Amino acid sequence: MSKLKPTQKFKLQFLCPKYWGIWLGFLLLRLISFLPRTLKFFTGKKIGQLLYYIAPSRKSLARKNLQLSFPDTAEEQIEIILKEHFESLGISLIETTINLWGSHRHPHKKNEKMPFFTFHGLENLQKYPGQGLLFVVPHFTTIETTGLMLSHVTPFRPIYRQHDNPLMEYLITKSRTSTQDSGQSVVPLANTNTRAMIKALKDNENIMILPDQRYRAKGSIKVPFFGVDAPSNPGICKLAKLGNAKVLPVFTKRAEQHYEITILPGLDNFPSGDDYSDILRLHQLYEAEIKTNPAQYLWTHNRWDL
Repeated sequence: MSKLKPTQKFKLQFLCPKYWGIWLGFLLLRLISFLPRTLKFFTGKKIGQLLYYIAPSRKSLARKNLQLSFPDTAEEQIEIILKEHFESLGISLIETTINLWGSHRHPHKKNEKMPFFTFHGLENLQKYPGQGLLFVVPHFTTIETTGLMLSHVTPFRPIYRQHDNPLMEYLITKSRTSTQDSGQSVVPLANTNTRAMIKALKDNENIMILPDQRYRAKGSIKVPFFGVDAPSNPGICKLAKLGNAKVLPVFTKRAEQHYEITILPGLDNFPSGDDYSDILRLHQLYEAEIKTNPAQYLWTHNRWDL
């Protein structure tokens, strides 16, 4: 697989006053990045606890999503999960600082992050020679670390939605672009560039895609998620077919400061030709994982059009 090349470049216009607010937030994250690892995660948890109190609309939406998904769970337990979820959101900011300024950005330094990673299913990366791999990653708050962990074992293209703000677009793509000592390359690919996705898969490159959020554009289909119809994107079925790719679900759990990533074997008979059945199959896999780790799923997203 050829080395992938970054596409985003810094522009002088990013220094204009209209971007200063973004730079201030970026500076705060940079200062946090200098903290010792334990203090970083403590700070992230406190940020999440603050968000729980100052973001009432998001908290209300997350509570509704949890109640919808776990109708038999007592309200007291829902509230516990909700608070843990906001702490997890805060920690996800810390994980962004690690992606931006971690030791993997400095090849001449000893990598300090690997001892905090545990991999399961690495053998599945080698099972499908001659095919590109589609890593299907649902929206857990560990998304940034999932990408970082995968970057240690394989080159890939993470699919992302382009940001309307050009500076945010630059910063996001910068944080998700990296090259490891081994030559593994990670370069984002916009979700609007379907042709490039298909070409990458046909060239036996790997793609990381997050297809579980609400989708209301042309081609949207209603598929049950936790037993309730949710607007869903069947595009992954077409992508897998046209790119002759194998679809591998990938899940990551955070336990304190340690992470476990599980790469499942490629799904048999996917796509099957029945988009509804294929997406339902993915939803059932997501549900099973979420039930083992509910606080770390992204409940602040309006998945069901509530």
